[in-house]
Amino acid sequence: MELLSRIRRSPADAAEAWIAEADAISIPRIDEASAQPRPSNLGVSYVEQEYRARAEEQEVAWPARGEAAARPFQTRAQGLDRQTKAIESLLTEKETEVRETRADYRHAAHVLGSFVRREPGGKLRYWLCWPVLWFGDTAGIWSAAITNGDVPYVAFGQAFSAGLAAACAGLVGSELRDIRMARARQCDSESLSKDEQPYRHLFTAGAGGLRIVKLIGCLSLLVVALLAVGISALRSSIEGDASGLTFGLLAGATAIGSGLLGYAASDQVADLLAHYRKCARRAEKEFLTLAGSKPLRRRAAAEETARSLHAEHKLLGQAAGRFMEFLAARVQRRNSQVFGHGVPAGEQNGLIGRKARRGGAA
Repeated sequence: MELLSRIRRSPADAAEAWIAEADAISIPRIDEASAQPRPSNLGVSYVEQEYRARAEEQEVAWPARGEAAARPFQTRAQGLDRQTKAIESLLTEKETEVRETRADYRHAAHVLGSFVRREPGGKLRYWLCWPVLWFGDTAGIWSAAITNGDVPYVAFGQAFSAGLAAACAGLVGSELRDIRMARARQCDSESLSKDEQPYRHLFTAGAGGLRIVKLIGCLSLLVVALLAVGISALRSSIEGDASGLTFGLLAGATAIGSGLLGYAASDQVADLLAHYRKCARRAEKEFLTLAGSKPLRRRAAAEETARSLHAEHKLLGQAAGRFMEFLAARVQRRNSQVFGHGVPAGEQNGLIGRKARRGGAA
């Protein structure tokens, strides 16, 4: 118990206490020995046996303390086991998804890259300009409605929806651009390569959809006409015919501008590549989010802490065992009149604590 209490002290305090104890040991002298080897008739002394036992104790006691110190972290890691296994299962599936989506994007970019006609930044320009056209029509209608005496927030709702209708009327421009580019790419499905087969809809678009586009185009023109006439009538009743005609023409120009903007920015191939790229990035983001989830990080931290504590206390136990060897040798050195000054030449005298000596042999 006294030794265990010393183990719990700081290493410096324990070392000093052990040195003081070793220095206090005095073995009765039988006769003087001067520069003499260890007597051949002297086997394993009680001092050596004592410190060998202490060395063995240290190499067991310190790992036991390490087990106790690591127990809370091992328990924490085990408590997270089921949750982390579920996350790891999802990670395996998500890793497969990441590989597949990245492979799909690389394949599409390799096969279809030469068919992209939209310049870099074209889509960004579209999304910057399209809301401007929308709010331009909205502002013109809203101001006229307020001047006409409508309640502002009611007028804003009507103006907002009318401006959106004008902006959406121009979306038919993108459909026209897609049809034109599809006709430029059109070829016989039998002539497509193996790599191009997954994208055959981009090369074999028929003319069946053209009638629908024409219908949408007519409806878009009708929307433009209704808005132009409606704004013109509203402004004419407030500010005169000239103002009504001006704002009506501006409303029509806004819708036509939206159509031209959609025509310039539309590229079905580029949009498909952007879709593949977005899917790959989303899968990567979800994978990284799962990989960095708290249960995984907490379990890894707990396991690493437990492993480090085990390793630390094992090394401390080994160090304490070596220190007992040092003390045993120190006792023998300070009592050379009994043990002599060293091991006789040609003999092997293992240090205490080694397995070869722990059977009791000299």
